[in-house]
Amino acid sequence: MEKNKTGKYLKYAIGEIVLVVIGILIALSINNWNEWRKERFTENKVLENLKENLEMNIHQIESQLTAIHRNNQSGEIILSVLGAVQVNTDTLGHHFHRALLNNGNLRLSQAGYESLKNVGFEIIQNEYLQNDIIDLYEITYLNLNRVQQWGMEVRPDWDSFVVEHFILGISNWVPRDFNFVINNHYFNGLVAVGRAQRRYYGEKYQNALKETIRVLQLIKDKLGEEGVKE
Repeated sequence: MEKNKTGKYLKYAIGEIVLVVIGILIALSINNWNEWRKERFTENKVLENLKENLEMNIHQIESQLTAIHRNNQSGEIILSVLGAVQVNTDTLGHHFHRALLNNGNLRLSQAGYESLKNVGFEIIQNEYLQNDIIDLYEITYLNLNRVQQWGMEVRPDWDSFVVEHFILGISNWVPRDFNFVINNHYFNGLVAVGRAQRRYYGEKYQNALKETIRVLQLIKDKLGEEGVKE
């Protein structure tokens, strides 16, 4: 201070502080960048799991729709002969059983969604994609499970009738007495209910399939962007 060097010392001290602050900011920036990369890598893994999950669900829905179409054909065949005096039972065997099936037993996988919930929804940066995924599982799939309860309501009666009046053949249940079953009003009612339920479920499955394909494409588009490597 006696030599009037105070200004130089102050400038030096300020310079040191500025360098320290810059160093801290650079370190924080690098740390944030690394955290961002880790989060994007986790996001990609979650989306990959969801993609595989939805592809599996699409296969499940398509298989169920194929079964509905097959059982609808059997149902129409049986409805056309109900009350007939004489029928060719050799060609009708497996159709009796299929005509009763309502195909209300679709169960879709939730594994990919559970993985997302465990990580946290906020891991998906795109808010619109995040909401679409949540809506698919929490609205579309959840409602699908609820509407299928209709099929469970008549299942005890269906099981009881089949056990009493059908016998297990090579691959399907067939009537013990074809003429009795064809002319049985209760069986006629079960066939009619089965047809109504298949039509109802078929419409719901088609809607779920369409929505699943749409969300799957959004996920594929996101994964198709420049990926983040670990």
